[in-house]
Amino acid sequence: MTRSRRGVVVAACGLIVFAFAAAAHGQPAPTQPFAPDWGMLAGWDVFTKKSCGQCHSVRGVGGTAGPDLARVQSGTGFYELGAALWNHLPRMGERMREGRIERPALTAADVSNLLAFLFTAAYRDESGNPKTGEALFASKGCVQCHAVGAKGGAIGPALDALKGANSPVLVAAAMWNHGPRMAQAMEVKGVARPTFKGRELVDVIAYVVSAASDGSAPTAQVIPGTPERGEKLFAEKSCATCHAVGGGSRAAGRRGAGAPPSEASESKGGKIGPVLGGRAHHVSLTDFAGLMWNHGPAMWARMKAHGVAVPQLTGQDMADVVAYLYASHYFDAAAGQAGRGRQLVQSKGCVGCHSVGGKGGTVAADFATSTVVGSPSGVIAAMWNHGARMEGQAQKQETSLPMLTGQELADVTAYLGSLTRPRPPQKKAK
Repeated sequence: MTRSRRGVVVAACGLIVFAFAAAAHGQPAPTQPFAPDWGMLAGWDVFTKKSCGQCHSVRGVGGTAGPDLARVQSGTGFYELGAALWNHLPRMGERMREGRIERPALTAADVSNLLAFLFTAAYRDESGNPKTGEALFASKGCVQCHAVGAKGGAIGPALDALKGANSPVLVAAAMWNHGPRMAQAMEVKGVARPTFKGRELVDVIAYVVSAASDGSAPTAQVIPGTPERGEKLFAEKSCATCHAVGGGSRAAGRRGAGAPPSEASESKGGKIGPVLGGRAHHVSLTDFAGLMWNHGPAMWARMKAHGVAVPQLTGQDMADVVAYLYASHYFDAAAGQAGRGRQLVQSKGCVGCHSVGGKGGTVAADFATSTVVGSPSGVIAAMWNHGARMEGQAQKQETSLPMLTGQELADVTAYLGSLTRPRPPQKKAK
């Protein structure tokens, strides 16, 4: 065996050895990012207590050594995030050593909640720039119809009542509700209908809220959306008439990791419009509202052709629907397949140290007789906690730690779980 191959075997085996050593029997499946578990809120607590903010910022608040976690593509699911955490561990470890930062230990529960927080970091909007928004309000033609703080046109309603909005999504919902009427008025007046990209809508909303003069307007509240309410609204508002939603996060989350692929990757709904809930829709509330606004005319035309009324949405409605679409793929890779996992355990060199049913290596435990089940969160926690030791072993072998995809991580976990899962008692022959 070559030195490079031995290094891969050692690193891959170390990953599984430590995963089994740290995982506790009977650990629960990963929690939902949103309600009822509110893993995103518990994950923020982990983020702060474990001092992740020393290196990482969230919407511009925090350290600068690592990337802003609200501005990076975080993947569409639990296992993708877990694999990304593992794949970037060598670079993070190097930065920690340079900064003399002690690597915090994570429990399985910490991992489950922290990944939920990272997954939803971009869901809530960061603050816009009112000055930039004012310029956009003029260049996009909004000022020709709407007044803010007594400045602007009178064709449309004044926007001062939006002063009490505590979330940009409230403004975005109002734009959606009045979209068809605004489009008609713009066409009559010869005003080009604007579109929004990037942070433009967030900046425009920041200007409207800051410049509005109605200080007596009551504060309107929007709480984080929940997929359960969003799924119900998606059907009630007739969105499902045109759109299908890929993935089955809510159902797969209830069943936990290892759900059959047919159950965890289901897609339901209409085929008139594009399938929703993919990577392109893993964006903030206001970014999603901008996508809705940009595609409004095409959607309204399709709705009219099929006799579907344009649904009216409150800010909370929009937050719930976006949460449903946002998290629809979170548990997709929970459909890990034990057969693929068995092949990966071979190809990653795990059996160089471990045996399965007495066949394989003798350095570490036999997977088939182990009484410890590596839960998804437990596996990732162990990979993090013992990463430094595994990095050291890889350096001695002059090789790199093996890279993993989210699906590979799900498959290996499913395979290991299948080996140690209790079998039903056999009926005695009469």
